[in-house]
Amino acid sequence: MQDHVVVDVEIQKTIEETPGGWDATDQLGLAVAVVFEHQTDRFRIYGPDDVPALRERLLKADRISSFNGWKFDYQVIWGLPQPQRVEQLRDKTNDILARIWYSLGINPDPIGPGAFTKAHGGWSLDNVMQGTFGLGKIGFGGDAPKWFQAGQWAKVANYCVDDVALERDLAVFVDRHGFVVNGKTGQVLRIAKENPLRPYA
Repeated sequence: MQDHVVVDVEIQKTIEETPGGWDATDQLGLAVAVVFEHQTDRFRIYGPDDVPALRERLLKADRISSFNGWKFDYQVIWGLPQPQRVEQLRDKTNDILARIWYSLGINPDPIGPGAFTKAHGGWSLDNVMQGTFGLGKIGFGGDAPKWFQAGQWAKVANYCVDDVALERDLAVFVDRHGFVVNGKTGQVLRIAKENPLRPYA
């Protein structure tokens, strides 16, 4: 059986309090990461002190599903600023958001000034889950670093586990049915390709 995992992270610092904002992924810090393992049907939770073990787990996996993991989560885990990428994971990455962007006919890996366009917006995990499953997120990701800073570690972990469960179900659905629905616009989008990141290597 393929070693297929799903990963998501929550950060220690808010985007607003971090100079460089979304581009300063090396400064945000990992609060919690959750990995779901299809082989064992289990969730694994990693804290700030577990980053080396988390990196090792992802490098070992055959396939990694995520939602914006290629552009954000990996950079947080490896402590890299934008636009650096974790090239070791490119071929095994199943980033559903990158696949959505590719299917819309836009760059699945927007790097550099002006690369992220208005067309890239509107496809949040919550929008896609609401449209495709009628089930949204249990919270707002921007609150996670505030919970972490307040010492509410269990709240952060619970939120991250729930996101990973959504991403797991979404990835399985896309594999089986090949489309998603935008809950905000009602657009049904046929997902065209397994890993659109490979041509950009």
